[in-house]
Amino acid sequence: MPKKFLVIILLFTLMILSAGCSNSEKPVLNTPEPVTEVPVMETKMPVYDNNGNLLGEIDSRANCTAVDAGIFYSISELVNYEPTATAEYRFFNKEDKTDVLLGKFEDQGYEAYYTRTELNGCIYTLVIKGAVNSDAVPLVLLAFDPARKTMKSYTVSEYGFPYADMAVINGKLLIMNHEMSDEGADKIFEFNTADETLKEVLSFSADTDSLRGICSADDGFYLLRLEINDSGLNEMFMDLYDLDYSKKSEQSINEIMVNALSEMPGMLNRQEALDELGMNVVNFSVIDGRYMFYENFSVSRVIIDLRSRETLMAKDDLYSISSGNGNPVIYRMDFDKDNAEGPEIIALQDGKPVNVPFKPVDSHKLLRLVSRSASGTWVVTTSDDSRSYSWTLAIHLWTE
Repeated sequence: MPKKFLVIILLFTLMILSAGCSNSEKPVLNTPEPVTEVPVMETKMPVYDNNGNLLGEIDSRANCTAVDAGIFYSISELVNYEPTATAEYRFFNKEDKTDVLLGKFEDQGYEAYYTRTELNGCIYTLVIKGAVNSDAVPLVLLAFDPARKTMKSYTVSEYGFPYADMAVINGKLLIMNHEMSDEGADKIFEFNTADETLKEVLSFSADTDSLRGICSADDGFYLLRLEINDSGLNEMFMDLYDLDYSKKSEQSINEIMVNALSEMPGMLNRQEALDELGMNVVNFSVIDGRYMFYENFSVSRVIIDLRSRETLMAKDDLYSISSGNGNPVIYRMDFDKDNAEGPEIIALQDGKPVNVPFKPVDSHKLLRLVSRSASGTWVVTTSDDSRSYSWTLAIHLWTE
């Protein structure tokens, strides 16, 4: 039975009992045994440069992203299975080695950490305020200024969806949200950082269109859109919009995607590949108007040449795509610590996948995260335990 109905039944029972009791006849309720709190381990992880020199330490629970000036990270630890927590956002400066608090956000249910975006020295991320299984929860844009050590929040929609997306377009932020209202239409919002104004600029039919991702183009932006058909044969499109929010073109990428996904390990047939197209997307970007990086919340991680229709890489969920404003890379999360070539981190160079040289400073064997900023600051988080959460982590921070 859903928790919501259990609470209603309990409240109704208490009302009946209290109506039949005097002040001296309180109803006796069974008190559940208290849940034992998991102790919070005050553990730090070292931050190294690319020569193995120690730069400092930050909390080992940090969820990190590379920004031009260092590391932006959050700490949000749920206690006793509570659906929300108070999130703490911090910044580690690679120049003066300081670690500063930027702000705290209460009652945070989920952060779409993959949307973290840097613009004009400020950092932006999207969060859900409240429990994600509630009927309506706000989608909130958080804005951080590391230089001023400040945090601001802006409500994007009262009907937020956890897997929202965001991109920098023409010096502004465009935010994609699957509206969880009765109307249910997917929408694009524009946030103007100059005057801190927010407005809706595009809306889509909930009956026919489901947005999956947004990214910048040379003269506008791309939307990854799933067209929903009554027959169940949904089709994936990549739409190009100009800076005035008018659609310039649309391109069906169904067959390109199906061919790429069919090359993944474990993909059994075409129908499985089509089913994968229905999944929500964690990473969508197009480089040079040609090379598409795609990662969903299921098992698909691919790089496609949209011009030649060639699959450059097709990997399963042992791989992930980097976060941050910089050009993406795809990396394998586990690796042989004795391999002289180091972990597998693949970037595109002249349209060809090439390995990025990187060697951890000690005996780690798991890449937890790879992140790259627009100016070429890299953050790689490593661990020595690929099977369970480990507190013995390290961060590698360097600039190209």
